Order: sequence, then C-alpha cells, then structure tokens
Amino acid sequence: MTDSLGIWLRRSREARKQDLEDVVRALRIRHRYLQALEMGDYEALPGPIQARGFLRNYARFLGLPVEDVLARYDSEVRGVPFQPSVPEIQMINIKGMRNWAPPPPSVEEERAAVRANSSGGLLKILAAVLVLFAIFTVAVFLWLELGQGTVIEAAVPDPSSPAVVIQPVTATATPEASNSFPVSSDGTVRIRLLPLGHAWISVSADERVIFQGIAGPEQAVEAIANEMVIVSTGNGGAFRLFVNGEDWDVLGEQGEVVRKAWTPTGETPLGDW
Repeated sequence: MTDSLGIWLRRSREARKQDLEDVVRALRIRHRYLQALEMGDYEALPGPIQARGFLRNYARFLGLPVEDVLARYDSEVRGVPFQPSVPEIQMINIKGMRNWAPPPPSVEEERAAVRANSSGGLLKILAAVLVLFAIFTVAVFLWLELGQGTVIEAAVPDPSSPAVVIQPVTATATPEASNSFPVSSDGTVRIRLLPLGHAWISVSADERVIFQGIAGPEQAVEAIANEMVIVSTGNGGAFRLFVNGEDWDVLGEQGEVVRKAWTPTGETPLGDW
C-alpha cells in the first residue's frame, strides 16, 4: 500500500459517506485529534498511548483491520517495516480512487444483519420457553402420579339444581355395608365418595358435570341429584362409596374401570358406553 495511514483513514471514512462530525459523535474523540490522524500529524496528539487508542477505535469504526492500522502507525512513527496481517486488496471506487479496505456494508446490509441476529435470538428464547414448559409438565405429572398432590376442578353450582359439596374427610365410624337401597326422605339421591388414593374421577348430577379431575385422600366428593347421579373412574378400588348416608364399600376393584348411575329409587344400569 503506497498511501499513508492518514489517507487510508480519510478515504475509508469518505467511502462510508461520513464526515468527521459523524465520527466525533460516534467515538467521542475530539475533532482536532481525528483531523490530526488523517493528516498524519501525530505530534498534535496527546501522546503515543492515546494515539494508538484513537487509532484502534477509529479502525473498528471504519471496519479496518486494527492490527494493520497500528502496524502502519508504527511504521510511520518509528520506521518499523510494515507487515500487513492479511493480503491487501486494491479496489477502485466509483470516483476512480484506490481503496485499500473492503467497502463498508450498506445501510440495508446492516439492517438485514440486525434482523437476522434478532430472529435468531427470538428463536432461542422460544426454544428455551418450550423446554421449560415440557419440564414443568412432566414434573406436575410425576408429582400427581406419586401421590404428592391433588387436582380439583370445581364447577359453579346451578341454583336450580342440587349442590355439590367437597369437604375434608373426618374420622368417623364406618357403618356396615347395606344391600338394600336407602331411600331419602326428600326424594333425591346423594352420592358421597371418599378417595383412598389419588385417582381420576368424574361425577355428574342431572346431566351436569359436578366434578372431574384427580381426587386425593384428603377430600370427599359429594353430589345430590333429583333424577340421576353418574360416576366414572378408571380405578374403582380407589374410592369408598356412600349412598344416601349408607356405606356401600368400595366402588369397584383395584384398577377396574367403573361407570355407575343412581336414581332416587336405586342403582340403574347404563349399558355399554
């Protein structure tokens, strides 16, 4: 390269279509120091340490190889032979002048690079969120399966229908199971289920879902109906059944799929489902 360091800096800046005031605002280096660098007037600078610092920041701003800029400075100030770190590429700009640095990126190229970096960052954030959600889902599932938690979904009672009561289980004497259906005095049917473990169950009264979810041993689910109560579960042995206040023993066998219904006059078959 036959041009001096100052000419290299000035032509690189002009190739970016920026004046010295633009550089002053960007780098906060005084105008007279930047002008001294481009004129090669190194005596006007505060000192060699400051000069090298100015050159390092200016080179990065212009997109020039920092090591080559500093090596050119040492060559001009101390007579050290200049050895470029990369082969120099001579380029001709639109005005016919020689440039020793690659042309700076255009505004559109810089915006495209920013958009690409932003999109990549967003994808990484979304991927991290999905991984955390999957871990949370697995943790909740294992927590429930191991009997460490209870999920209760409560429906808002309809004022025109009998209410549902979910209440703590109290230690009371368990009556003997009865084979006859206990008819209530008010003409309704009341079903009370005491969970013996964590298991999924669905309870509906008069065609309205009262409870559906995983019940635990610390809650009792009770439903009252004028016409029919339907109970469905995948583990009949996990629930003790009370009908109109009388103990009917467990709802079914361990692991047995059960779907039963009761009316005010007794248990009624539902057929295949």
